[in-house]
Amino acid sequence: MRNMSGPHVKGSLVVHGSGWIMGPHVHSSLEVSVVLEGRGSFSCAGKDYPLEAGNVILIPPELTHDYASMTDIRFAVIEATRMPEPTVSLFHRLAPLDEPRILMLSPMALEQYEGLYRQWLRMISQPLQDETRCYTTWMDLLLLFLLQHQSSGSLSLSVAASADVIRSSVSSEISISALAKRCGLSESAYRASFKEAYGVSPKQYQQQCRIEEAKWLLRSTSRPIQLIGEQVGFTTIHSFSAWFQKKEGASPTDWRKMQQGL
Repeated sequence: MRNMSGPHVKGSLVVHGSGWIMGPHVHSSLEVSVVLEGRGSFSCAGKDYPLEAGNVILIPPELTHDYASMTDIRFAVIEATRMPEPTVSLFHRLAPLDEPRILMLSPMALEQYEGLYRQWLRMISQPLQDETRCYTTWMDLLLLFLLQHQSSGSLSLSVAASADVIRSSVSSEISISALAKRCGLSESAYRASFKEAYGVSPKQYQQQCRIEEAKWLLRSTSRPIQLIGEQVGFTTIHSFSAWFQKKEGASPTDWRKMQQGL
């Protein structure tokens, strides 16, 4: 039997046709809705916000709001009530106390979020052995994913997609001019837009992606260090090891052993 006084989270994948209007409504829960496909609009406190795939809408309790669709639209919706203070505080790291916030996920991050969300839906569709812990842990996990991958809601989808191009190109150098052209921006405008969204330059972002990929490969595979170095863009084991040592304070070999508890 469900604990009626403890934390509770409900959610579903919701599809609406073009021209749908939800109508103004309000609820006492924290809401996290992610646009998976399509275009539409969101209204709250007299303001209208355009929506597209990748937008994350975070709505604190007791705010009257409305949705509408311009095309067929698909959402991943979460409404959470009676959450513990740490979870509420995590939500408000993403959204203010008294107004909504709209973020953007890149296409790659959106795909990952949907996969995580589907796992959560499957989990809560089963009889839960520890309902309270399941709801709070999964809510924290989904919010932490958004905190990790968020960027400004004003970010264009093309700039977000360029971040995915950089992330998938860790083994080679990136061309800023090619990325800017792909986004329909000058190089200077592209660099400014990218830094505003991600807090670093495109080149710095690639370095972050390289260290993430190197650590992932060291943790999850037994591949030789030289091969891992090549996979993240280094031609020699010496240059990769020196770079990794500078970033992490340990050589790739020693870092891998530490993760294995050796």
